[in-house]
Amino acid sequence: MKRRIRLAVLTPLVVSSLALGAVPLLTDSAQAAAPSITCSVKKSQTAGKYDIQVKGAQPGVRVTITGGSATSRFTSSGLADDAGEFNDSGFIPVGVVTAAQQGTKITCGTVKQAEQQDAQAQYAAGFRKGLADTKADCKKEPPLQGVAPLDPNYERGYNAGAQAALDKYCAD
Repeated sequence: MKRRIRLAVLTPLVVSSLALGAVPLLTDSAQAAAPSITCSVKKSQTAGKYDIQVKGAQPGVRVTITGGSATSRFTSSGLADDAGEFNDSGFIPVGVVTAAQQGTKITCGTVKQAEQQDAQAQYAAGFRKGLADTKADCKKEPPLQGVAPLDPNYERGYNAGAQAALDKYCAD
């Protein structure tokens, strides 16, 4: 489950102070041109590293990503591409990750949320694989391990999926 926060960026048009004083008015074209920025943070394949994705930014305008705590910060900055996206990854020890463009600042999520989402995704992937493998031949086999050790959440999900298949499809 990706948590995304949408925030519309509104560009005000100031009418002459002689006519109305300094009253900001929003024209239809300004509303139509206003982008809707979203961002997300997720755990990377590299331990301690997180991927940050910003979408809906104004193309060609600088996007700044910050994260971490007062004692250990991560900062990244660059121009949004033609599609209004900016992506980066980095080592973020703790804390909230935010993205900003032209005075609009939004929260992407926290390192803890990213870790929880990764754990849930690993468990769900393991569950689906364990269910499918066991349903095929009604034999509960341990999950196949590649070069890297299995993620413990994937392994728990695999075992739960295998047991669910035995209970539902393989009971005599």
